[in-house]
Amino acid sequence: MTADLVASDKSQSAQATGKKFTVITFAPVQGFIEKSRKLRDLYGASQILSYLSWKIVSYAQSKGFEVISPAIDIANIASADIVQGMPNRILIVGDFSDGDAHKALTEGWGEIISACREWLKDNLRSDFPELVEGSGWSSSWTRWKVHAWEIFWGSGETIELTMRDLETRKLRRAWTVPNWNGESSSLSGADAIAYPNMDIQENVGISRNAGQESEEIRKFYVKLSLALESSKQQDEPKFLDPSEKLSIPELVKRLVTHYQVVRNIPKFPRTERFSELLRKENDDDKSQRGYWTGWFMADGDKVGNYLKSLSSPEEVNQFSQSLRDFGKKFKNQFDKKYGRVVYAGGDDFLGVMYGIRNGTESEKQRKGSEAINWLMDFNKDWRSEGIGISLSMGFVWAGHRVPQRDVLQHCREAEKRSKNLGRDRVTIRILFNNGQFLQWTTPWQYLQWLGDYRDRNDNSGKDVNWSHVYTDLAQLKARHAIPPVTAEKADDAIALHLFGLYFGTDKQEILSQQRGKITGGEDTKSVIEWIEGIIQVGWHLCSNS
Repeated sequence: MTADLVASDKSQSAQATGKKFTVITFAPVQGFIEKSRKLRDLYGASQILSYLSWKIVSYAQSKGFEVISPAIDIANIASADIVQGMPNRILIVGDFSDGDAHKALTEGWGEIISACREWLKDNLRSDFPELVEGSGWSSSWTRWKVHAWEIFWGSGETIELTMRDLETRKLRRAWTVPNWNGESSSLSGADAIAYPNMDIQENVGISRNAGQESEEIRKFYVKLSLALESSKQQDEPKFLDPSEKLSIPELVKRLVTHYQVVRNIPKFPRTERFSELLRKENDDDKSQRGYWTGWFMADGDKVGNYLKSLSSPEEVNQFSQSLRDFGKKFKNQFDKKYGRVVYAGGDDFLGVMYGIRNGTESEKQRKGSEAINWLMDFNKDWRSEGIGISLSMGFVWAGHRVPQRDVLQHCREAEKRSKNLGRDRVTIRILFNNGQFLQWTTPWQYLQWLGDYRDRNDNSGKDVNWSHVYTDLAQLKARHAIPPVTAEKADDAIALHLFGLYFGTDKQEILSQQRGKITGGEDTKSVIEWIEGIIQVGWHLCSNS
């Protein structure tokens, strides 16, 4: 009852100011990011999302509105990196209309579309004069320009009521999705391949000449690949393989990572250097060895509830500033040492840990132990900031043959599992090339137990042999001494004893007594699954054997 009274007092206090609040967001976000073949496309998608958010923020400020979240550092307002990591939920003081929000987003997306089309005209007009003279694909570009995004808008007398109004309005969708004709994109299969004559009558419907169309598509992507390579920035990996067949939005995501395109879009985040994701030694040689990569997706826990607990715009602004400060620092540190943060907007994070393409063999393959150490450091850094919310993460250690879209889906499932088992957790999933996986979900604080493992020779640290406990687990399961998690009746006594032998009886006691808190379930099956998970993850990621 006391908590209700406090919340009521805060709500009344906010309402007494006489201010009205507006919240803006747009969609699709996750789908736009996930329909990406390469790391470059993922990164381009996140840059676009940040830019569109910035356009709404900038337009609101130009109209005299105060933007509470995302927090804007006025002292660095002219800096180009102010757009980086801009979250797509915008909270404004005042009655900022949905029409103004739609206008700002449409303007930003139009600038991106125009810059891409102008670059294509300037660099391919000699081979495809129809880009300038004709309209063979103009209608498709126009459809994507008009119908790519949907705006969601909410308002209220308090921040809590404003957020609630937004969620209610999001249930009423009014989005027109562009349809497609002809050949499908080789990436998504859901959109038409973009090429100069994609809209002309001869290439639509029953009258289309499939052979002629295929040749026109092939020629376009060969020329486009050459144009991108001839003018790329220094140290850039390959922009486009001629065998790729992209839809218009996929092509846009690729082009916005090119300096010649984005220099014509004011304040669009520019990538000075880009190291492409290394998963295989040679993308064209299927027999080449592959490299494991680590993918993570994280999200703040109960952010909506936390925002409702903040009574003033100043508190919301400070919360947003803390998130943006952490995201910027985290991105800079991770990009220098581990790989690439694709997105660090507010409480959402997406990134990839991978090796160096031109490095030594040890530099090309990241070690699993590096991933575990980074996960522990990430949690320490997050908690040390005192932001006020916990974080749930899905981390996927993926084989090189697993398609990128599948890896991202596993990341999302792993993150969701962390949420469902109690939040403030990480789910580590080992994803093999055949699509099978094993996983371990644990509260962040118990990650460090991996470092407490001792083998039969009492070795620990870098000299420890994980095969000892891994072999014992396999033998006990084969003899049904440790029942499978699918068994109707399961006794966790032997599994707990095995855990205590290798990790310490003190850890065994803690796990036994706090099983619900640690495993997310009170039953014996949850304990067995948790013990199997820590052993399997330890063997795959921490083992030197």
